[in-house]
Amino acid sequence: MSCNCQLKSQEMTSFISDNKTIDTKDFDKKINLMINELGVPSVSLAIIENNQIVYSNFYGKKNLKSNKDTDKNTVFEAASLTKMYLVYVAQRLIEDKILDLDKPLYQYLEYEPLQHDPRYKSITTRMILSHTSGIENWRWNNKKDVLEIVSNPGEQFVYSGEGFQYLAKVIEKILKEPYESYVKRMVITPFELKNTYLKYRKAKSSVKELPSDYAIGYTQMKDEVEKWKNYETVPASGAHTTGKDYARFIISMFDKKNLSNERIQDMIKPIKVLGDDESTGYMGEGFFTIPSKKDTVVSFSGNNDGFRAELFYSVSHGRGFVFFTNSDQGKLITKEINEMTCHFNVEFLFQDNFFKYYPSSSISLQKIYRDKGIKGLEKGVEDFKKDGKLDENTLNELAEIYKEKEPDLPLKLLNDNITIFPKSANSYGLLGRIYMDKKQYKEALSNFTKAKELGFGLWNLDDDIKNCEENVYKKTF
Repeated sequence: MSCNCQLKSQEMTSFISDNKTIDTKDFDKKINLMINELGVPSVSLAIIENNQIVYSNFYGKKNLKSNKDTDKNTVFEAASLTKMYLVYVAQRLIEDKILDLDKPLYQYLEYEPLQHDPRYKSITTRMILSHTSGIENWRWNNKKDVLEIVSNPGEQFVYSGEGFQYLAKVIEKILKEPYESYVKRMVITPFELKNTYLKYRKAKSSVKELPSDYAIGYTQMKDEVEKWKNYETVPASGAHTTGKDYARFIISMFDKKNLSNERIQDMIKPIKVLGDDESTGYMGEGFFTIPSKKDTVVSFSGNNDGFRAELFYSVSHGRGFVFFTNSDQGKLITKEINEMTCHFNVEFLFQDNFFKYYPSSSISLQKIYRDKGIKGLEKGVEDFKKDGKLDENTLNELAEIYKEKEPDLPLKLLNDNITIFPKSANSYGLLGRIYMDKKQYKEALSNFTKAKELGFGLWNLDDDIKNCEENVYKKTF
């Protein structure tokens, strides 16, 4: 893969991030190396310094089947980064005293999908923006026909796309204007976001489809994902954009020309602490926020099938980066991009993840599999084992990744890992799930029990253990 923005590269030889000069050729080379290793077909990114876009570029293929290169106009699914358009609109209305942060939303608009639960009458804008409304993420997550409140409003962090759908309708009622219209009027047009779309427009006779230049999404295995073209707006996840356009939007949100410093500072205050204390992050009015003595970094992620997006931005320094990828592997480039550019003190976000960020032994072995198949992977694992390149979770990752594509492989990988790392709780837990799926409940119970003893934390094992015990008992009697 190679960078397709050759004219830009010729015009610009370097840029500055975190007071360091970065050579664009070296930067592009590293990005291309990284996405090739990961199997990420394409990236659109932008780097922000002192509230200016100091570098933006695009890499790879937007469509593997047609072998089409990504270009400057290729849009990616913004997924949950779409929510930030509504966050900005809400903040503007709060500043103009048109929307009250703490007034119950039902007083603006009664919402039929939630009327079955009287708790909805206590939900406010502040709760929606901070994901503490208690509304489930999507209606189909639990009971398909009922939109549920799964936690008392204001008490817990419960990520909710449906909450943003509700808030968008409240603002429609207040402004007497559809979501698409007010976002275009307040965001897309004034900030000159020329490659940002809130929905698809179908082609008709002399009218072409818009957007017509878009990326196709891919799975972790580089299988094509059926393209989602939303012909209706989805305020929580339905926008399509580029790295450069989104960077322009973020700058406009925080440069104090469109929102006052007072409103910005209020927006990033802690509402719900997510870790042990504020130092490991909290939710403010819209963004996940990471504070430190000299900085405040806001971030947010996007996750649609076949697409991943990440934003990190320093409110104090006007510094940050944003990228969009057309791969389920895409977020794994985040750590390296941060280390190449902004050097934000967010290392804790990249630790203790089941799927390791680039670079990792698992990622290198996945590349071997893509190039040489199952035999190559098996040899690679043996070579890595001899060279001491396997950490405790490498083979667990591979077992999870290839459980459908190579159904006989996970058992071997997990048992090998237990031989090398006999206290790997994840290996025992994943083995237990495999045996349970095969209805080998005695073996499953043994592995689940051992996993729990070792402190397994990927999911709660209690129901699985109970299920296995019941089935073992049935077989005994």
